Amino acid sequence: MRPRTMRKSRIIARMAGLVGMTALAIAPTGCASGWIPTSRVTRIFAPEPVAENPLRVPVNDFEAVWNKTVAEVGAYFDVAEENRLSRTIITEPKISATLLEPWLGDTRTLGDRLEATLQTTRRRAIIKIEPAPNGGFLVKVEVHKELEDLVKPDRQMAGRAVFNNDFPVNRTRETVGPVPVPVGWIPRGRDANLEQAILSGIRSAFFL
Repeated sequence: MRPRTMRKSRIIARMAGLVGMTALAIAPTGCASGWIPTSRVTRIFAPEPVAENPLRVPVNDFEAVWNKTVAEVGAYFDVAEENRLSRTIITEPKISATLLEPWLGDTRTLGDRLEATLQTTRRRAIIKIEPAPNGGFLVKVEVHKELEDLVKPDRQMAGRAVFNNDFPVNRTRETVGPVPVPVGWIPRGRDANLEQAILSGIRSAFFL
C-alpha cells in the first residue's frame, strides 16, 4: 500500500471514530432532554384546541374586550347593532360563500361551501359579553344558519302559455284567525365551525 493511500485511510478512520463517539455521547442526553424537537413539530401541525363557548377572557377592561370582539366578528360579518347596555352584538345576515368564492371565510368546511353553491343559505351572528364570576368576561358566540325558502324555483325555465283559457270563479272567503306569514328562510341550526373560528380569533387577540 502506498504511503499516501495509508494516510487517507487513517484520516477516514479517525473521522469515523469521532463521529461514532459524538453520537454515543449525544444519544443518551438527547433522549432525556428532548434533543430532537418533536414537541415543537407536533405543536405546529397539531389541530388547534377547541375553544369553550362562552369563552372566558381574563381581562377586566370591557372596552378592550368589546373592541377586539367587534373587530374579529367584522372579519366575517357586517355589524348591524352594537348595544353596550345589553352587551350584545348583532350582525347583518350574510349570504354564505360558495365554492367560487374561496377568499370569503364564513363557510369553514367543503361541505358547507358545496351546500351554499347548490342552494342559497345565509348566516348571522349574535354575540353576548357578560361579566365572569371570577373576574374578566365571558364571550358567547352564536352563528345561526338559514336556508332560503322560495314559493317557486328562481329563474324557472318552464314557459307559460300565451293565452290562458282558464277562468277561475271569483269566490269571496272570510278569513278567520291570524293570517300565516310566508316564511322566507328556514332555520338550519347553528354553525359550530364558524363559532369556533370567531372564538379562536378572539383568543389569539388576547394571547390566551
